[in-house]
Amino acid sequence: MGAEVAFFAQRDITPQLNAAKLFCKCYTPGKNTPEFVLPDEFITSGELFAQKVKDKMWLRRWIKTLLIDCAEGQKAGIEAAVKDFEPDIMVCDPLSYAAAIVAEERNLVWAGVSNSLNPVIPDDWDCDLLETLRVYDSDRKRLFAKSKHDIRFKSSDVISPYLNIVFTCEEYAPRNLSGNNFSEYVGAPFNITDFKRGDETDFPFDKLNPDKQKVYMSLGSQLYYNPQLFITAYEALKGMNVQLIFSVNELCTDEFKAIFPADSIIERYTPQLQLLPHIDMMISHGGANSVIEAQTFGVPLALLPICNDQHLQAMFMKNAGSGIVLDPNKPDATEWRKAFETLLDKNSAYCQKARAIKDALSRLGGPQKAAKLIYKL
Repeated sequence: MGAEVAFFAQRDITPQLNAAKLFCKCYTPGKNTPEFVLPDEFITSGELFAQKVKDKMWLRRWIKTLLIDCAEGQKAGIEAAVKDFEPDIMVCDPLSYAAAIVAEERNLVWAGVSNSLNPVIPDDWDCDLLETLRVYDSDRKRLFAKSKHDIRFKSSDVISPYLNIVFTCEEYAPRNLSGNNFSEYVGAPFNITDFKRGDETDFPFDKLNPDKQKVYMSLGSQLYYNPQLFITAYEALKGMNVQLIFSVNELCTDEFKAIFPADSIIERYTPQLQLLPHIDMMISHGGANSVIEAQTFGVPLALLPICNDQHLQAMFMKNAGSGIVLDPNKPDATEWRKAFETLLDKNSAYCQKARAIKDALSRLGGPQKAAKLIYKL
């Protein structure tokens, strides 16, 4: 469209942008830019994190740190980037309050592009995350005290007064359920046929067994350290004509891999977007990216929501009927097996609904529609 684009990130992601063929400047916090110093207990992954998130009060403090306490310390770096680049418009992750604050204080038009379903959560739904955000609502509003607009929030997202984009469709998040009349639905967040994130890794696609259904399990980049959930999934699938593909991060040791059948593919990291077209069922923690990516390929889901908006993703999916929600706190191979058998049945209502959502997402225009909306703004 002839627009010049720049990114801001907390670390330099230029190699990933280049690999994704996005050749543009990437700003990061400068050496002389004061930054927010994270408390020692602020961790984001690993065995300790998997234990900590079960503590409601610890998780509440973690959310406040992530969303609110960091914002002031992040502003200086973004302000420096804005001063240098002189943008006509900013596109913000609605979880990045600092970006929205800078845009408001500089009277810049800004669009909120959500990587979750926060803006379309029905007002009568509730969970621990929403309870936490109510506790800190006044703290969030104080951040935007200088804004010329009356800033509001939906779940964790700050809502732009100009443009809000959500990657979903009516078939999954109907407006008569969400009550959302301010967000643009644009379908899938990527092109199925030609899309690269820029962080793809090698994967042994030649080891995929064409004679077996393939079950893919990933608990994301933060909550992966739950070995019992992977083991329970395997026990539930024993004896079924399936091949296991597990993305397990630092659990990927010879000892852990030896637990599973010889034809299993147990990897530290998988190129999920390239893998999903080969998958018959996905087992996920319910991260927003994983859910929308599976839906874009019509893959039915078994969700194990552990914390935060994962519970909301589970509520959306349960309402839509495109997958089954299981309890990660009470892993039960017998119960899980019944769910997996249903999801692996191509004629089941869940699989039919998953395919219908795939078709609906593909009709809305995706990233091209989002780009047109932003350019028009």
